[in-house]
Amino acid sequence: MVPAVDEELRPLLAGPARWDDDGVAIDLGDRDVRVGGDAATLRAILGGCDGRTSIAALAARHGDEARALCADLLGQGALVDAGDAWRTLHRQSSVGTALGRPVTADELAGLQRGTFAPAPPVGAPVALAPAPSVVGAVAQRRRSTLPGRPGAPVSFGALSAVLAATYGIDGEGPQRSGTVPSGGALYPLVVHVALRAALGPLEAGLHWQDPRARALHRLGDAHDVEALFVPEPSCAELLRRGQPVAFLSADLARPARKYGPRGYRYALIEAGAALQGASLVAQELDVPIRAIGGIDDGAVHRFLRLPDTAVPLLALLVGG
Repeated sequence: MVPAVDEELRPLLAGPARWDDDGVAIDLGDRDVRVGGDAATLRAILGGCDGRTSIAALAARHGDEARALCADLLGQGALVDAGDAWRTLHRQSSVGTALGRPVTADELAGLQRGTFAPAPPVGAPVALAPAPSVVGAVAQRRRSTLPGRPGAPVSFGALSAVLAATYGIDGEGPQRSGTVPSGGALYPLVVHVALRAALGPLEAGLHWQDPRARALHRLGDAHDVEALFVPEPSCAELLRRGQPVAFLSADLARPARKYGPRGYRYALIEAGAALQGASLVAQELDVPIRAIGGIDDGAVHRFLRLPDTAVPLLALLVGG
C-alpha cells in the first residue's frame, strides 16, 4: 500500500546525490540515505524532484513507485518540500565555525588584495562620472568598527536613527513600502536589540522592534550576550564595551510559501539592504558600527525567542 502523501508537495533533494552500481546515496551531512533499485528509474524520479514538479505530477509520469519513493524519502528527511528548503540551506550554511579553516596573515592579506576580474574585456574602459550625491558621499566613508580604536558611546537618538533605517514598514498589502526593498512586499526580517545597560527611556534587556509602529518592546533580560558569538579576539574586545547589539533574523514562512527555495535567498538580500541602511545612517551620525556573522545560531535562536520558522542571520554592534 502506498503511504499517504500531500499530492501538491513539490519535493527537492535535501543533499547531494552520489550514484553507484547499487543505486544512490543522498548525503545529509550527518548521515547518508541509500536507495536501491533500477538506476534509470531512480534517476528519472529523483531528477523530477526539482522543486517545481508536484508529487501528483511525478506519480502521473512514473506511477505509484514515484509516490512511494517520495513518501519514503520525505520520511527520512532526504526530500523536503520546496517551501521548506530554506531549512536545509540554513543548516548547511551554518555547519562548522564562522571562520572556516585556519588562514595565515600573509594568505589573508593576499585574499584581501584580490577581487573578481572577468575574462579579458573588449575595448577601452570608460571611467564613471558620478553625479553629486549626499548618500554616495556617505557611502564612500563607510567603515567597520575596529578594535584598538577609542570607544564612542551611542545615544538613544542615534540608536533610534540606526534601527529606523534598518527596518520599517508603511501601509498594508501589496502597496506597502519600507526602508528596504522586499520581495513580494512580504518583509520577513525581524529586528531585536540587546542592551546591557539602560539607554535613555530604554531599560536594559532584550527588545523587539515593531517595524510598523517604529517602537521597541521589551521582551526580557539580556544576560551573557557575549556567549552568543563565535569566539574571536577582535569581536570579543568590541563586545566587552557593552554597547547595544542588534540582531537581524528572517521569518521565512511567508516568503517560502510564495517563492519556494528562493525565499531564503531573497531574505538574505533583504538583510544586506537593511545592514546597508543602518551603516549609512551610522556613518552620517559618526556612530561606530560593525556587522558580525559569527553567531551561534542555536543559542541566538533561543535568546531571541524565535519561532521554528525564523532563523537568525547576523548581529550588529552599534557604538564603539
